[in-house]
Amino acid sequence: MQRLRTATQPLHRELDARLRISAPQAAYADVLDHLGLFHAWLLQMLPQIHAMPDSLPAHVAESNLRRLRSLCVDLELPAPAHMHVDPSPALPVSAASLTGYRWGMQYVIEGSMLGAIALYPRIAQIAPDRIPHFFRLALSHGRTPWQTFAHALDNQCLDEAGETAAEQGARDAFALCLKIYHPSALVQASHAN
Repeated sequence: MQRLRTATQPLHRELDARLRISAPQAAYADVLDHLGLFHAWLLQMLPQIHAMPDSLPAHVAESNLRRLRSLCVDLELPAPAHMHVDPSPALPVSAASLTGYRWGMQYVIEGSMLGAIALYPRIAQIAPDRIPHFFRLALSHGRTPWQTFAHALDNQCLDEAGETAAEQGARDAFALCLKIYHPSALVQASHAN
């Protein structure tokens, strides 16, 4: 776990700096932009994660689907009945390292929910009467999903290759998030609303 934290710390700081909802002048439109970008990120991440040969624990897969559905409610999009699975994800690792890579990607998703909990007070300031379902879901579950995931990750007993692959998966997950949260993407999202 510490290796993943260390490997992603600079990327985490860069992403935090791009979150317009943290700005003093943030409005509800910025909250919806944030949710739309997060939804776009999950739609690219989850099919890859769930297409891998050895499945994640059921509670992790269920949490991912619940998060996706809550975003769909907030964005007024059709909610998926089940997880779409990409039949042939293009992943930059060998088959032997897929497990570690996938757990590294999921590490970033689980961490993002801690981020949603941390942002909740800010969202409550911006829109106290219409806090999105996504943020309410994160707060209602608290740190329990993270702790459960961290325990499961620790029990994976990844070898050196697996840990290296996990670092790569986490970095790739952040890289995709940074690409989606690029300032030009934020401008496009605000014009779309």
